[in-house]
Amino acid sequence: MNDASTLAETLRKFRAVDLSQALEEHMPNYPTHSKFYHNLWGSYWHGDRALTYQLVLNEHNGTHVDAPAHFISDAKPQAHVTIEQVPLGRLMGRGARLDCRRFHEGDYVPRSFITQWEAEHGAIRGGDIVLFDFGWAAHWGLRPHNQRYLADWPGVGMDAAEYLIEKPVAALGVDTLSPDPPEALRTKPIHPVVLEKQVLIVENLCNLDQLPDFFLFLALPLKIRGGSGSPVRAVALV
Repeated sequence: MNDASTLAETLRKFRAVDLSQALEEHMPNYPTHSKFYHNLWGSYWHGDRALTYQLVLNEHNGTHVDAPAHFISDAKPQAHVTIEQVPLGRLMGRGARLDCRRFHEGDYVPRSFITQWEAEHGAIRGGDIVLFDFGWAAHWGLRPHNQRYLADWPGVGMDAAEYLIEKPVAALGVDTLSPDPPEALRTKPIHPVVLEKQVLIVENLCNLDQLPDFFLFLALPLKIRGGSGSPVRAVALV
């Protein structure tokens, strides 16, 4: 009990930064993914006792995490891990925020950028969650104002992804639709390379500019049996 009380007291000293976009209709989503719907089901306005809505959503709507099974088929059973099988500790730990706002449309963050960042700010360690801040969340908007967010965003280069796998980090996150820009998704994406090594991918983050170099990161997925991913409420404690 004393340990729990001490931990609770320590956590209350931190400031929580919400890193999640709100789930709402007409928000940006990948073109081939189904959209999010929030439908009124019952309400006191219509004579019901309570207010309830039905959610219709894709596992990859909004701020979400990709499970390895999103890109790794069951032909590789050891790597084909669905979201309810992912250890919760993979999304709880030290986070590192890399300021990548110098990268623009279609650019890739190379390994050299990460190693230079480490030389200036401190080493990224195994088990860290590495967040790439492209400043892209500023383009988030509801239809018809979602097109800029969906157009040729920057991403993470293959050599950078392989470097983080070598660490190995627990997850990487971006404030874009994907760590793979559109061209990479058509040719040679990092998604399957990263996910096969059980490094998770968190997408559509926001408020990354409010973070220091290192912080405590928390993001818990829904327990969807057989799920390829899940929306998360991503939070940083700083």
